[in-house]
Amino acid sequence: MDRDLWTREEFMVVMNLYTKIPYGQFSATNSEVKKLAVLLNRKPGAVAYKLVHFSGLDPYHKSRGIKGLANPGKNAIKIYNEFQANWVEMIYESEILLANLQKGEIEDFHNETTVKIDKDILLGKFGEDKQALTKIRVNQSVFRKIIVNNYFRSCAICGLNIPDLLIASHILKWSENKDERLNPTNGICLCNIHDKAFENGYMGIDSSYKVSISSRLELIKDKETYIALFKRHENNSIHLPDKYFPNIDFLGSHFTNVFVR
Repeated sequence: MDRDLWTREEFMVVMNLYTKIPYGQFSATNSEVKKLAVLLNRKPGAVAYKLVHFSGLDPYHKSRGIKGLANPGKNAIKIYNEFQANWVEMIYESEILLANLQKGEIEDFHNETTVKIDKDILLGKFGEDKQALTKIRVNQSVFRKIIVNNYFRSCAICGLNIPDLLIASHILKWSENKDERLNPTNGICLCNIHDKAFENGYMGIDSSYKVSISSRLELIKDKETYIALFKRHENNSIHLPDKYFPNIDFLGSHFTNVFVR
């Protein structure tokens, strides 16, 4: 086979990597780029080149005037658009391809315990369906990696940078919106306490990415705790990610339907 021609499968695993690493790390010297290059029997520079191709298709980077490389090619465009249209299937399919390249089973690479999943939904809807459960766990594991990495492993509200204390929070709840479950623009990296506060409507984020605090939090007896954990963040802008900015419409839905003013 002509090694200059990239297959659909190769484009898929490169797009998979594109979602997981920050924009500034699309380099032939990046350890993840090198690792994928070995799996694909490609040069690291060739993988980095394709990553830059994908960046030229990213709406956020287009808005910044970053054009990426000219003529990314119809195959790159096709894969990029397929991911945007169906994150659930494309993430899982690309993870299977990666597992196959590494000569392993997909479960071997997704045994994290920090993935946030609604256990009642898992047990109630899927019962003992191992394949369905595996797909959910894999996709949620990847979603966490995408969100945490693109927020530079820090809480978007307070800046806490201990990965074990960070959650890939959903703006539109995972249990209520199947189509957007794994859309990176439906995710925000938050620490445990701000994730819980956001999920339960104690905190909101408006269309200008500024934090709002519910008056219900004024019930906290220790005012120093109230100020330290919540009040000091009011009207501050969140720390924005490298790519996949929070979707304004999703934030608006949360602000209207979940956040308690």
